[in-house]
Amino acid sequence: MLFISPMTIKRTLILKGSLILVTCLSCQGVITWTGGGTNDDFYDTANWDFSGSGSASVSEPTDDDIIISDATINEPSGAFTNLDIGDGFSVTLSATSLTFTNNNGFTGVNDAGDAVSTLNILGGSSMNAQFASVGIEINVDSTSSLTFRGGGDPINSQTEKTTIVLQPGAQLTLPTVAEFTEQGADIVVGGITFAEDPSILTFSGTTATAIAAVPEPSSSLLAALGLLGLTIRRRK
Repeated sequence: MLFISPMTIKRTLILKGSLILVTCLSCQGVITWTGGGTNDDFYDTANWDFSGSGSASVSEPTDDDIIISDATINEPSGAFTNLDIGDGFSVTLSATSLTFTNNNGFTGVNDAGDAVSTLNILGGSSMNAQFASVGIEINVDSTSSLTFRGGGDPINSQTEKTTIVLQPGAQLTLPTVAEFTEQGADIVVGGITFAEDPSILTFSGTTATAIAAVPEPSSSLLAALGLLGLTIRRRK
């Protein structure tokens, strides 16, 4: 009987997921950050390379995928303005620090559309913003962090659901611990929300670190019984 360790399976799945992401990014247009402008304005065309895209500017909302790599950005948009990610498009931060210097943040499009607007915070990246709102999914990997400074529903889902998806090891900072309880249905680790299982986060002050959810005893017992039954059957 061939035995494959759980760690090998996990690494294979991560590799396949990465290959799928790379393949998807390579089969569509991408706008890439260069930082060539006089400041870090998200909508300044001088800050972008459009050679991999059919677009000639960053539209509002965005109409192509965007990648920002190896950058430190202090985004100066006016207070309580939105940087809009179009339906079905993504903004990906890789090894990047993005800070909104005013009280602004990312948002999706308020149109009740089915396509998800996505923000990926990956590869040791960090984002510090006032809020995120209106139908946006934010994925934070195990090496990265997300900070929201705004109180009163900084993960805003009043019109379309906004969700923070954390890998184990990812960090999320909110203004107060109470905000985690209030917005627990919008914070997810491994498909489980904080509202369903508060043990998916550990806290140091108002910063939470995601951890893998511990299976319920009943689930573990069923899995063990299943393996035992399979072993007995094979011995027969």
